[in-house]
Amino acid sequence: MERRVGLRARTDFRVIARIGCLAAHCRGIEISSTGIIVDRGKQVTRREEPLVLKLELQLPERMKALKALARPVWSFGTQQALRFVRMSDVDRLSLAEHLDILRIKGVTLH
Repeated sequence: MERRVGLRARTDFRVIARIGCLAAHCRGIEISSTGIIVDRGKQVTRREEPLVLKLELQLPERMKALKALARPVWSFGTQQALRFVRMSDVDRLSLAEHLDILRIKGVTLH
């Protein structure tokens, strides 16, 4: 699989971020093959930044959610950037297909 370094796109889909048994419903607003920016819907505090989060990315063109482990990189206001640290090859390929669809629609940033 070709890795798409630098391809980034604005998007809008549901993301569930799990910390232990707690779940936060967020919106994915920008995505790349290496990470995602989510809007948490409320101010992000330091207490809400664990080392690793379990993510479920509910892409519009997929019935089944993509699963990933991610670590927080930065947060500002209600937005939080997360870097993927683990994702199955199948889910990573589905993410690459989603980025291709967004590129074809002309919504890529870089």
